[in-house]
Amino acid sequence: MSQPHSQRQIRIGLVGTFEVANFGDCMFPVVYRRLLAQRLPDCEFRYFSPRAAERSPLADYGPVRPLPARLEDASFDVDVLIQCGGETLSLGHSSGTYNFPASSLSAFARMWLAPTLAASRGETLFFVHSVGMPTINLAPQPLIAKGLEYANKVSVRDAVTSDRLGQKFPVEADPMFALSDCLDREVFEQKARAVLPQAFEPNGYVCAHISAPYLADGIEPWCEQILQITSQTGLKVLLLPVCHFLWDRETLASARQILIARGMAPENVQLPLPGHADVDATAALIGMSGGVVSSSLHALVTAVSFGVPFAGYGGKGKSAGKHRQTLLAAGIDFGVVTDVSQLAATLGEVRKQDLEAVREEAIGRALSGFDRLVASISEGEREARPMPADLIECLVEQDRAPTRHLGQEAKRLILRMLKSVPAIAAALETRHRAKLLKIVSK
Repeated sequence: MSQPHSQRQIRIGLVGTFEVANFGDCMFPVVYRRLLAQRLPDCEFRYFSPRAAERSPLADYGPVRPLPARLEDASFDVDVLIQCGGETLSLGHSSGTYNFPASSLSAFARMWLAPTLAASRGETLFFVHSVGMPTINLAPQPLIAKGLEYANKVSVRDAVTSDRLGQKFPVEADPMFALSDCLDREVFEQKARAVLPQAFEPNGYVCAHISAPYLADGIEPWCEQILQITSQTGLKVLLLPVCHFLWDRETLASARQILIARGMAPENVQLPLPGHADVDATAALIGMSGGVVSSSLHALVTAVSFGVPFAGYGGKGKSAGKHRQTLLAAGIDFGVVTDVSQLAATLGEVRKQDLEAVREEAIGRALSGFDRLVASISEGEREARPMPADLIECLVEQDRAPTRHLGQEAKRLILRMLKSVPAIAAALETRHRAKLLKIVSK
C-alpha cells in the first residue's frame, strides 16, 4: 500500500447479498464493477457475502467469499471495500434468509460492522455507498450511526434512512439508475432477443411482474390490471420473474392461466425463454419493453434507466416504502402505488411524462454520487481511527439481542439443524413455496 493507487492495480472488494437469487441483489456487483472499471481501469475485483461459498446462479462474476463470522477475524486482503445496495444497514440475527448462531455476527453486522472495524484499524478503506435501512429492529439506529462514523465514507439511498441515522450521512441516488450506461444499447437488444418468446419484439410487450408476498388480496386483482393495460396499450404481456428466491415463476405461471381464461390469446401472454434469469438478460428484457409493471424496486429502477414507462406496486399501504423513497432520491415523485387497482391508471399517467428527461436526471444523479465515491477511492488515504472498545461491545450486544429469547433461539437452532440435512432442507423449501402459492390462489 506504499504506492499510490494510480501506480498499481487496486484490489476492490464488493460487499452485498450476492447469494440471494434476486435481480437487484445480483445486479449490484455487475453495475459497480462496470462503472468502476470505466473510471479506475486497473482494478481487480473480489466479492463478499454473508454466507460461505454460496453464489446465486443469476450472474457469473466469479467466486464469492464469506464475510467474517467473528470480529476477531475481520481482516480483508483488499485495498478497498465497498458495501453496495440493498437495505443492509441494521443489526440483529434473523431466522429468515440468514439464520446464524448467536455466537457469530448477524448478516447485517458482517456486511458493515466487520469492514468498518478493519477500516478503523487502517487495514483497508471502507465505503458504504447508497444503501438503505430496513424498518425492522429500529432501536439501535443511533448506535449504528455512531459506528459508521469510523468508515471512510458513508452515503444512503433515501431520505428516510438518512433521518433514521440522524442525518449524518448524505443521500446519493442508487447507482443502478445508471445501468443502461454500462453496455451499448445494441448489446442489450441482442440479449433481449435471445430470450424473448417467438413473435415478441422489442417495444411490443409490457413486462409484468409480481411476487407472492405482495399479493395480500390474491392474484385476481393484479390480473385484472394487466388485462386493462393490454386493452389500453395493445401490447403483449411478458410475465417476467425477478425475485427468483420467492418463486416468481410459479406465481406468474398461475397468472398466465388466469389471463388466458379471461380471454388473452396464449401466444400473447408468455414467460421468457430459458436464460432470462441472467441479470443482463433480465435488464435487457425490461429495457427493451414498452412498459413495466412490477413489485420489484430494481425492476422499476431499470425501467427508469432505460426511459421505459413503469408502474410500481410498493405494498399495501406502504406510502413511505423503499420503492417511493429510492425513486425520490433520483428526482422521481410518481409511478408507485399502494393499491393494486391503481396500476393500469398509473402506467397511463407515467406514459405522459417526459421519460427521457426523467432518465437523464436519474442517471446524472446516480453518476454524480458514484463519481464522488471514485474520487474518495482515488485519494487512497487511510488513517487509523480505532473504534472504541466500548462502542464495539455495545454494537455486538445489540446484534445478539434477538437471540436472547430462549424459545425463539431454540426454534432457530432446530431450523439450522434441519436445514443442514439436504432432504429436509428441500422439504422445508417446498413447504414454504406452497405457503406462498396459497396466497396467490386466495
